[in-house]
Amino acid sequence: VARLCYCIMLRASRFLKKGAGAIARTPAVAASAASPSSHSRIQTRMYSYPSGPDTSEKETIVKLLYNIGSKKEVEQYLGHFSSVESQKFAVIKVGGAVISDDLATLASALTFLNRVGLYPIVVHGAGPQLNKRLEAANIEARYEDGIRITDGPTLAIAREVFASENRKLVEALERLGTRARPITGGVFVADYLNKEKYDRVGKIVRVNREVVESSIRAGCLPILTSLAETPEGQILNVNADIAAGELARVLEPLKIVYLNEKNGLYHGTTGKRIETIHLDE
Repeated sequence: VARLCYCIMLRASRFLKKGAGAIARTPAVAASAASPSSHSRIQTRMYSYPSGPDTSEKETIVKLLYNIGSKKEVEQYLGHFSSVESQKFAVIKVGGAVISDDLATLASALTFLNRVGLYPIVVHGAGPQLNKRLEAANIEARYEDGIRITDGPTLAIAREVFASENRKLVEALERLGTRARPITGGVFVADYLNKEKYDRVGKIVRVNREVVESSIRAGCLPILTSLAETPEGQILNVNADIAAGELARVLEPLKIVYLNEKNGLYHGTTGKRIETIHLDE
């Protein structure tokens, strides 16, 4: 099923010529390179409360899938994923470079999944965009142990950049007729990771899943930034990879997908690409 899902996503479009990230089923499976999809002609939908994808539209996509794989494979795929809760399908972490370089293809891929009744949950980063803004403001991007040191000026710019990139993805989806909800806060609750060392960087201690589930109930794809807040309301910066992982721990989706420009996830010590991910580790 995981392999067929990958093939459908790959055939539906060619995503990220530079490569895509790792796919892992929870709790553990072999990860593989993934390519989400574009689809053929997309019809614009009215923004009323939806009961699900348009029936004729879904039938057209099903026919397309039958032309890609065997009848048995397609029915197994559709039966498997249509039987799970919407929020149980996949958490997808999208790197900032994907939004800047492949926005149209990404939006088309997410739209394709939504057309067959799935609600991928997106958590995105904006690292390259933030570095450009910091450089323009003559603020040095500083790192310690691979973690961005986030002082007050850096956080202020980060909030603007995250909000801007979030809007870009939401608007790209809505231009394709796919309802999407920008979620720039209220999901991740965090404490300071190490205030003296990293300043305003957070360690997630709780995930408010209701915000995400409310979006799905309303028929909207949840598009999240990785910014978190302390119980007192202080905004903290959190790495988007980590935020996606914490969200997946709570929602327990069938898949967690990492899309980036580096062709996968790599071990911090060995430098080798990670082939298998276990979310409990």
